[in-house]
Amino acid sequence: MVKLTPGVKYFLLACLVGLVAVVLIHRYITTRTQVVQVPTGQVVVAEVDIAPGTALEPRLLRVDQWPRDIIPPRTVRSPQEVQGRVVQTFIAKGEPILTTKLAPEGTAAGLGGLLAPDKLAVTIKTDEVTGVAGFINPGDRVDVLVELPAPEGQGEHISKIILQNIKVLSKGQIFDPTAPKDKPQVVNTVTLEVTPEQAEALNLATFQGKIRLALRNQLNQAMFMTKGVVTSQLVSRPALATPPAVAPPSPPERQAPAAVSIEVIKGMKREAAQL
Repeated sequence: MVKLTPGVKYFLLACLVGLVAVVLIHRYITTRTQVVQVPTGQVVVAEVDIAPGTALEPRLLRVDQWPRDIIPPRTVRSPQEVQGRVVQTFIAKGEPILTTKLAPEGTAAGLGGLLAPDKLAVTIKTDEVTGVAGFINPGDRVDVLVELPAPEGQGEHISKIILQNIKVLSKGQIFDPTAPKDKPQVVNTVTLEVTPEQAEALNLATFQGKIRLALRNQLNQAMFMTKGVVTSQLVSRPALATPPAVAPPSPPERQAPAAVSIEVIKGMKREAAQL
């Protein structure tokens, strides 16, 4: 047998310990940096911003791989599934294509394919004044006012809101909700989505008087109950001021503490004192 010196023994022991340490460190780093394989699925997303009324085609779409856990329901998995389908609502670049955002199969591209079965699209003339200085955009909600001679005659004119909460489909000849909304664009026409009864009233109003659009808040779904106003009422009735904001209730007044009465005894005398 080969007899090892103490120095050689210590050297071999150090090498063994070092080898074990290297193996343990390698295993630790491997477990910490191991990539977890997440199941993925194929998803069709928009390659560019897609405006409503657009028929889908390959150049507008691309295929991505998404983790299956975050794929929304009714997501399109193949571009061939939606070839020629018309988009009903705006789809941003990178957004998945959902069947709920597409018009029924067979719908033709353009504005007509976006209308509800019981609605009509009616176009009216506008200018910088009647069109809210160009700040009306597709998707906005407006009220329609009309000014025309009063039925009673006598030179009176009446102003009345005749349609409320009407959806704007397009302005001019362009249906493009992606256009910058902070830059007004004065156009000659605005197309509104109305019911047949509303279309009749709007058509008559455009020929009998002057109409004007009033932009409303998207969250405002209220119906205004007004009687209209005639010319003579502009000077005969009080000015219509904006309702003041409701002031918060004032805090209750702090009441002074009630006086405390005590009895002071001095020898045989008793006296009352107030604190």
